[in-house]
Amino acid sequence: MKTVFSLLILALSFTASGQVPFKWDISGALGITSYQGDLDAFRVNAGFREIKYAASLSLRRNVSNFYALRLNAMAGRIAGDDRNFAEPEWRIRRGIAFESTLIELSVLNEFYPFGMYPKKGKPSRGRSIIAPYGLVGFGWAHSNPKVNWNDANGNEEIDPDKAALDKKAKTNKLHIVIPIGFGVRFRLKDHSTFMLEAALRPTFSDYLDGISLAGNPDKNDWFFTAQIGVNYPFGKNKARNKDIARTEKAEKAEKAEAIERAKVAQQKEQAPKEQPQNEHTASIPSDIDKDGVPDIDDECPAVPGLKSLKGCPDKDKDGIADNDDECPDQPGTPDNKGCPVVDTDHDGVPDNKDLCPDKAGPGVLGGCPDTDADGIADKDDECPDLPGTAARNGCPSLPPPDKAVYFKNAQSDWFRTSDETMEEIAMILKNDPSLKARISGHSDDTSESATSGLSDLRAKKVYDYLVSEGIAASRLEYAGYGSSRPVDTKLLSDDPQLNHQLQRRVEVRFYRR
Repeated sequence: MKTVFSLLILALSFTASGQVPFKWDISGALGITSYQGDLDAFRVNAGFREIKYAASLSLRRNVSNFYALRLNAMAGRIAGDDRNFAEPEWRIRRGIAFESTLIELSVLNEFYPFGMYPKKGKPSRGRSIIAPYGLVGFGWAHSNPKVNWNDANGNEEIDPDKAALDKKAKTNKLHIVIPIGFGVRFRLKDHSTFMLEAALRPTFSDYLDGISLAGNPDKNDWFFTAQIGVNYPFGKNKARNKDIARTEKAEKAEKAEAIERAKVAQQKEQAPKEQPQNEHTASIPSDIDKDGVPDIDDECPAVPGLKSLKGCPDKDKDGIADNDDECPDQPGTPDNKGCPVVDTDHDGVPDNKDLCPDKAGPGVLGGCPDTDADGIADKDDECPDLPGTAARNGCPSLPPPDKAVYFKNAQSDWFRTSDETMEEIAMILKNDPSLKARISGHSDDTSESATSGLSDLRAKKVYDYLVSEGIAASRLEYAGYGSSRPVDTKLLSDDPQLNHQLQRRVEVRFYRR
């Protein structure tokens, strides 16, 4: 490990970073960890359980404006517990749990598609306000799990021979880990940044949690991290800053020289041309149209005009010279190129700027109407009579996805873990009064399907809950279907108990009319 660390530092030291004003960053971050492995039930209860905490320190080498190499050290804890998941029912009975310290050392590649500094301009003048990045790397994670096998009085849900092998296995060891994720850095004072980062960390081990053969030996363990932190730069790139200073000095000198050349050329152009005249006439400037404006200053030397318009006439007396006036016989405005302002629909937007000149509308929409007042002009609105969103071209957003609530065997009470789902359904209906819901109850195809009206009771239970939360009964409808509508076979697994559990449900489908 010491040899790898030494080689990494040596490689970082010789990496070129001529495109950025600082060579190095040092970072500190705090965050959470969430484990996924043999002690979870992801398919039935999607979401994180047993959230633990972690902290990390990083040293970053800024190789270029679009790439950085980072050495990252992280310390924290991970944990898992069967009892976090009420279904399938055998998981509660098995009741295995573990907790472990977690130490990770990794090398991360950071890729900045839009750059750490603006592509145009001079990097020394400041970072980009927001700099998203992706990361991928390689490292080692050390865990030393302490497993509670829940076998004080025997445990019929696990194979005792496989459990015995797991208990003898060496679990205090290093595991190869491949961090993959993304983050974003926000500019703070000078070149410091605030960081948000999330990453999946698959491992090449099934003993991160101390359980393998007695659990699911076909799949390796992994964990998730999310962190917030601060990055502080150091090690100014002196060569880069000198180059920028020299470039700025050269640009200023070149600009001053161009201004001087322009002044000389202007003076030569304005100087009166010498003409072979006698001494008396040489001092009298020529004025062919006799309008009091010398020909040298007269932009219309053959036509009498006004001094205020450089010798050009103004027929309609609107203050715009006829040679620049598109309507020289009608008084107009400069904004309308000398023509009178015409507003056919009387909405305050002149026809030459009105995208809908025959229909009155607000100026912010180019003079076009907005019947449903959703901020999208009718001409661009695919649903002009219904308020909608720009993402849907003016049409209302799609209803939320269906929700499922899972019930205990042969009972009309849902599992404790489905409380969150019920609260979420109620909140969706409260936040969008245009939504309605169809509630359908279902039972499995075993003995509970013979229980008269069980699916109706389940659907009624969900209906009553939503009414008690203030949802109008006119927005709800419910019915029971027994076991006649089994769950999609794509969701089924090789576990019969889990498949029966998936059938014992109430589905809530949102819709609009």
